[in-house]
Amino acid sequence: MKIEIIGAGSLGLLLAGKLIRSGAGVRLWCRSGEQCAALAEAGLAISHIDGREPVFIPGSEIEAVPISEFPRLYPESPGDWLVLTVKQGVLHGTLPELLGPLRESEVNVLCLQNGWGHMELLQKLLPAASLYAAVTTEGARRESPVRVVHAGAGQTSIGLWGKGETVRNQAAIRMADTLRSAGFSVLLSNEVKAMIFRKLAINAVINPLTAIWRIPNGELLSTELRVRMMRELYEETAAVYEACGIAYEDSLWNDILEVCRATSGNHSSMLADVLSSRETEIRWINGSLVALAEQAGVDVTAHQWVIRMVEGMFVKER
Repeated sequence: MKIEIIGAGSLGLLLAGKLIRSGAGVRLWCRSGEQCAALAEAGLAISHIDGREPVFIPGSEIEAVPISEFPRLYPESPGDWLVLTVKQGVLHGTLPELLGPLRESEVNVLCLQNGWGHMELLQKLLPAASLYAAVTTEGARRESPVRVVHAGAGQTSIGLWGKGETVRNQAAIRMADTLRSAGFSVLLSNEVKAMIFRKLAINAVINPLTAIWRIPNGELLSTELRVRMMRELYEETAAVYEACGIAYEDSLWNDILEVCRATSGNHSSMLADVLSSRETEIRWINGSLVALAEQAGVDVTAHQWVIRMVEGMFVKER
């Protein structure tokens, strides 16, 4: 199996390294030629916070290509799967043009984005493709273009999107088995939308507050004031879900608290973006909830407030 991974950030590097080590064929599409050159020269190092032995992939075993070459090179030798690990901003900004040549392709696409709205976009861009949404709790932190830390093993759930079919087809089963062989815990699910909305709620409560206060996840529980702010975001989210007919478990609030405890030392992806002066995904996380709230006539003042606070931290270069 040949797997094309678009996005060489934390999750993309983690997936690529572990898949290559397990014997899978991987081509990694990077934002810059400089990262491709660095990977070829230095290889890829994966360390683990639980003390497991680091993984090193020599540069000679890594096929890394600048994403600008994708429209030219991919059609000449397409892979079996296209795995998208880029963030929502890239997906909505530059990827539509790059994926243009695949409009009529029946390629299998696995999408690992946070938030809401990306699957509908890809459905329009790639109407002939088999789209799979993935929700993962794998923790990864990129330390450099050639070093990534596996910050915590998690669960990855994969579901087929938009065709009303069961996810248990041969292509999905083979992909899940390939990921398991690489050391990932994978489930195939027919409840993909429920998975996405569950993770959306968790991210919408945890990520913006950790980014604003610049604290790891566990410190959200350290004061009553912080927990109260979390609860306010949660209650607005639950009101939106109820108004829109989106099902959620009664345990969702406790699940959010448990995520904070289980990942107490982790920095959320939004905090990592803020600390690196990168644009965040808040408009596709909390922003998507605000859009749903506007359609349903629900007040979400707290979500609007955190969006303004987080977006105000990022200044685009002129």
